[in-house]
Amino acid sequence: MDINDDLIDRVLQGQATAVEAAEFQKWLRIPANLERFALRAELHADLRRSLRRRDIQNSALEARRDPETSTTTSPSIFHSRQALLLTGVAIAACLIVAFMWPAAEDAPGTAGTLAANVVSDVNGLLTKSDERWDDTNLPTGEYELQKGLLHLHFGGGVMVYLEAPARFDAISDSRVVLHSGRLSATVPPAGIGFTVETPEAEVVDFGTEFSVDVEGGASEVHVFDGLVRVHPGASNGRDASRSVDVQASEAVRIKEGTPDPENISIATDRFIRDFEEHARKYAPAVRKKSPLAFYRMPIRDKGLVSEPPKYSGVVLTGEGKRPPHARGVFVGGSLRVGADSIGRGGRVNNPPALNTGQFSVTLFVYRESDDRGATAATNMHDDHGNFDVLLDDDGRLQATVRSRDGSQSTVLGELVLPLRKWRHVVLTVDGHNMHFYEDGKLVQSKPCAELATSESDPIWFGTNASTTQVWDGRIDEVALFDRALDDEEVLTLYRLAQEEITRSR
Repeated sequence: MDINDDLIDRVLQGQATAVEAAEFQKWLRIPANLERFALRAELHADLRRSLRRRDIQNSALEARRDPETSTTTSPSIFHSRQALLLTGVAIAACLIVAFMWPAAEDAPGTAGTLAANVVSDVNGLLTKSDERWDDTNLPTGEYELQKGLLHLHFGGGVMVYLEAPARFDAISDSRVVLHSGRLSATVPPAGIGFTVETPEAEVVDFGTEFSVDVEGGASEVHVFDGLVRVHPGASNGRDASRSVDVQASEAVRIKEGTPDPENISIATDRFIRDFEEHARKYAPAVRKKSPLAFYRMPIRDKGLVSEPPKYSGVVLTGEGKRPPHARGVFVGGSLRVGADSIGRGGRVNNPPALNTGQFSVTLFVYRESDDRGATAATNMHDDHGNFDVLLDDDGRLQATVRSRDGSQSTVLGELVLPLRKWRHVVLTVDGHNMHFYEDGKLVQSKPCAELATSESDPIWFGTNASTTQVWDGRIDEVALFDRALDDEEVLTLYRLAQEEITRSR
């Protein structure tokens, strides 16, 4: 096939066919042809902010979704012919990016040039030159997020979420150097080419959602949607031949001094990728059952938010380095307790009264260490309160309730609670029996009289009254009822949750 300027232009514009892209990829392997293509790509530098860049992304994604062109190729991160077109387009875009920032590694940007805008922060402390930075405009320069969370808006509609502690340089409105910490980015087609550099690699985006974690001499890249290209190595020693393309549901780790990226499992729960709690099916289903109070654990700086607000509480904090918020069971947030964070649980000083003799509590728990005896939710202390959910000494969930005659009844979960996996937990009391459910399944029942009255006993999430039984993990989507949910209601909630969990990943 004759590779002329017309074909090069169509490749740059995302208009080449799959056959042409395959031939073009072979043609690019010759150094002289690569140089010719680079010169032509320089003429197309305006693609960065034009609709033609949108065409590149849309064409690439459409080709990757086309099942009729699927066939196997040599082992790599891509395993289909449609990926061939994507790879060719990615090469084109990478070269475009290279020409758009010809001196990005040598010059950190002109002082005072606007790099990003601060959309919001949650208990954030951002510093620049050791001075607190409160301006919503973020000029180029070096920054440190000492605590909290930060949401930034870069050029092309790129949204970036940073979790403290993090140290980064804003090079331009399309380039960040992340020295340490966690960063998540959502990149629309207009922002294709957004680049995150770390001590161990450079990550170039092609319109996607991805996260980067830099810690302990290693960088991890996790891709949740779309495609990124990872160039391993420090900025002064990168070998382009070792670059890899990472697509949705894939992740790699690049260690200091190691030339080749290592494939790892994607961490869907580690990164905060959105500050909003999106209500699809689970939350509306809970609300329809008329809870007394519903704690979605949103990422906010206003404490422990409740629906209705009059039952809101406070987030307890202590020593640690990460915020008391983490990604929730769905997109959004959860209450992070322990787990190397400043979070030490939550307390509701003025909870709803529990005085009908019937009761239900539903919640999600996520365990990050093998600690035993930690509290998930309780209002029991001394001779007060009437319910308690915690881990026993064997690592199983245990639920206890106090009846009106002063007696206590306890049930146990079926198996040891696994690490780093969300579990849906429900405890009910109907005046005759108490029931305990895990992931929609009834695991134990026991005769139990009507629940003791609790008019104003404080409720703790992730800790107890003495703050000694701190949960090491996360608590999310807690709902309190003054009636007993039945088996079908519990199973329905669990199935809706599973649908949302699958969708949110």
